[in-house]
Amino acid sequence: MNSFSYLKKAIKRKNLSLQTVADACQMTKGYLSQLVNDKIKNPSAQKLHSLHQYLQVEESAKDKKIGVIFGKFYPLHTGHIYLIQRAISQVDELYVVLCSDTNRDMALFEQSAMSRQPTINDRIRWLLQTFKYQKNIHIELLEEDGIPAYPNGWHQWSERVKKLFREKGIKPNCVYSSEPQDVAMYKDLFDLETVLIDPTRQFMQVSGTQIRRAPLKNWQYIPTEVRPFFVRTVAILGGESSGKSTLVNKLANVFNTTSAWEYGRDYVFSQLGGDERALQYADYDKIALGHAQYIDFAIKHANKVSFIDTDFVTTQAFCKKYEGKEHPFLQAMINNYRFDLVILLGNNTPWVADGLRHLGSPKQRKDFQQLLITLLEKNNINYIQIDSPDYEERYLRSIELVNQLINDEEY
Repeated sequence: MNSFSYLKKAIKRKNLSLQTVADACQMTKGYLSQLVNDKIKNPSAQKLHSLHQYLQVEESAKDKKIGVIFGKFYPLHTGHIYLIQRAISQVDELYVVLCSDTNRDMALFEQSAMSRQPTINDRIRWLLQTFKYQKNIHIELLEEDGIPAYPNGWHQWSERVKKLFREKGIKPNCVYSSEPQDVAMYKDLFDLETVLIDPTRQFMQVSGTQIRRAPLKNWQYIPTEVRPFFVRTVAILGGESSGKSTLVNKLANVFNTTSAWEYGRDYVFSQLGGDERALQYADYDKIALGHAQYIDFAIKHANKVSFIDTDFVTTQAFCKKYEGKEHPFLQAMINNYRFDLVILLGNNTPWVADGLRHLGSPKQRKDFQQLLITLLEKNNINYIQIDSPDYEERYLRSIELVNQLINDEEY
C-alpha cells in the first residue's frame, strides 16, 4: 500500500489546518485525515492530484499509481465501461489491454447471434472512441494465439503479458477486474493486488456472452460507439414509382428509428438542375458516395434497425440502363455494403409521374424489374420479393419480415 505521510508533512510545513486543505481540495476533513494517516488503500487519483497542486507537491513517476485491465471486449459493453471508469478514478494512468485470439474469437462468433464478426480493429476502435477524451487511459493489444484456452495457460499468458509490459514501459501497481477467480493468479504471477469492481454484477447486470447471444435484446447495455456494428439494416428496392420512399418512411416511423433517403434524387436537384437529362456516367460514383454517407449516418443514429431507400444494386441497374454499362465504383460499393434484409417491391403499383421518372410503360417497368433481379442474383444477394400491388399488404408484410429479423436471437 502506498504511503501518503508526505502529504501530512507538506501540510505541517505550510502551517495549514486539515480543514483548510480539505475545503480547498473539495473533500471532507475526515477523508483527508484518513488519507494522510495511510488508512485509505485506493484513494481517488483526482483528489491526490488536487492535493499535490494545492500543496505544491511535485508528482514523481514513482509516486504515480498505474492500473491495468485485461479483457476481450467482444464486444465492449457498459459493464466494461463501468469497470474502466471506476478504475481510472483511483489511478493516475490506466492501461486497458485488449486480448485477442484468432481461434477463440472465431468460436465466439460462431456461437453468437451476431450477423458479422468484429475484427480486432473494430474492438480497438470502440475503446479508442469511447475513451478518446480521457488521455490517461491507454489502449494496448495483446495477441494470445497459441496459448492454451482459459482457465489453462496462465504461465504462458503471463510471460506474454510481461513482455508487453517491458516493450511498452508499463509498470502497474494493481489490476482491476470483476473476476474473483483470477485474483490469486495475478498475485502469484505478477505480484499485483487485484481491485475487484462489481464482481456480482449487481450494478451492471450484463456480460459479453449475453450481448453476443442477443445484441438487440440487450441494446441498453451496448455503448454508443458500438451500436452501429449491431444495427440491422433493411434495404427497400424497386423500380420507379414502386412506393419505396413512402414505405421506408412508414417503417422508420413505426419502428421509431432512422432511414437513409435515396441520394440520387437529391443529387439531380442539387447538381443537375433537377433534370436527369444532364446525368452522365461520371456522376454515378458521386451519387454512390453521397448515398453511402446517408446510410452511414442513418446506421450511426439508429434504434436497433435502419431502413435504406434504394441500394447500390439499384443505382447500378440505372447506370446500366442509361449508360449501357456497369460502373466499377458501384460494384465496389455493392461488395462493401451488405444489408441484413433486402426487400424487392414488385413494379406493379400505379405509375406516378413526378418529372424524374421515365420508365413508366409496362414493358419498361417489367424490363427494369428483371434487370434488378439479374444483378441481385449475380451478386449473390438474398432478397424477398413482395408482389402484391396493394400498399397496405406491402406495409404489413414488411413489418412481419422486419420483426422476424430483429427478433431472431437466442434468449
